[in-house]
Amino acid sequence: MLDIKKNKEKVFLVGVIYADEKREHYLESMEELKQLAITANTEIVDLYVQSLPRPNTATYIGKGKIAEIAARAKAEEVSTLVFNNNLSPSQSRNISDLTGCNVVDRTEIILDIFAKHARTKQAKLQVELAQLEYNYTKLKNLWKHLSRIQGGIGFRGPGETQIEIDRREIRKRTTFLKQKLIELDRVSETKRKNREDFISISLVGYTNAGKSTLFNKLTDEKRYVADQLFATLDSKTRSLKGYHEQDIVLTDTIGFIRRLPHRLVKSFHTTLTEVVEADLLLHVVDVSHSNLEELIAAVENVLVEIGADDLDTLMVFNKCDLQESKYFNFTKKRLLSTYRHCVFISAETGYGLDELDQKIAEFIDKKGKTTILKIPLQLPKLISYIHENAEVICEDIDEVNEVQIVEIKIDRQILDNIKKQIKKYEIEKYINN
Repeated sequence: MLDIKKNKEKVFLVGVIYADEKREHYLESMEELKQLAITANTEIVDLYVQSLPRPNTATYIGKGKIAEIAARAKAEEVSTLVFNNNLSPSQSRNISDLTGCNVVDRTEIILDIFAKHARTKQAKLQVELAQLEYNYTKLKNLWKHLSRIQGGIGFRGPGETQIEIDRREIRKRTTFLKQKLIELDRVSETKRKNREDFISISLVGYTNAGKSTLFNKLTDEKRYVADQLFATLDSKTRSLKGYHEQDIVLTDTIGFIRRLPHRLVKSFHTTLTEVVEADLLLHVVDVSHSNLEELIAAVENVLVEIGADDLDTLMVFNKCDLQESKYFNFTKKRLLSTYRHCVFISAETGYGLDELDQKIAEFIDKKGKTTILKIPLQLPKLISYIHENAEVICEDIDEVNEVQIVEIKIDRQILDNIKKQIKKYEIEKYINN
């Protein structure tokens, strides 16, 4: 145990509360940064939070606080400062010069965790692309030592040359990674097309909400599960059967987080396509969290960003086993009044999973099915009914066989009734003839 602790990087966590921010909300964000730092396998020595009307343009935090941190870092042998906000290249450089510490901002620590947890080739490429695109903007900080050689604006001389070489290499590597991801996207697209006849369900939610545990319960899989942020990054899809003889594919996706870096959302486009093209989203929420509404809002913001905010969604309030019994009924009543489509479960113990199955089955019964029908022209009222109650994709008239051919998307129960009416007409026609 002692050897493990020695290998851990000692860090200070640093944050700034702006004048228009609520302190309790920001401290929750700092607690999340703490969890990120723990996931990144660091030893947290202390936490610094400063209230400022606006960030210092040169050092982000005040010069006095910088001096305090520098002295303490030297005494405690702290090597890294982890900031809860994103820093500009010049701010990172100035803080590093004044404290003698490595400086990491919020995006960088998330990218580091993503790199650590990426398992599949696709996830590794996606993380590397996000890291390169983010680091591209910070190259001057990496080559600050060359300013002492030639000096001047933009690090003239050898510094400028090396920066341009690095930029060129990054651009080449970025182009290569994007091409590779496009190729993998084609493979994923082919797999999705092969599942077009399946109902597609995606698990979404805040990181560490219990999505992978639920995925394992519903599919009998053994997906990696850990009580930490971003334990799994790779999407995984498995088929489920038994819901009214309808085949279903269930996909577990990466967890979301407050202020999830845009570059990660962009880089994980292929993975998140599984969400956008889903028929139903199961939004998994840790019901035991003290501020779960904020976590829900963070996930919904990402769904808006990727264009999945208008999909059918079932709220799955997980970890009911961690909720104190005396508060659970009150919490449940409050959430039921806010979220019309929801279910309460514990993926760990199995509580509520039968009700979840029932909710999924109800959705499938109502789910629109794309099909082609041949409607006898002698049934104009039925044709009108179809136009009123279905989404008509295309239609044509076969005058030889006296039928109207329509491709429609329609609820299954309505479709069954339409088919019965057509069959009834055909039987009556056969008898009369």
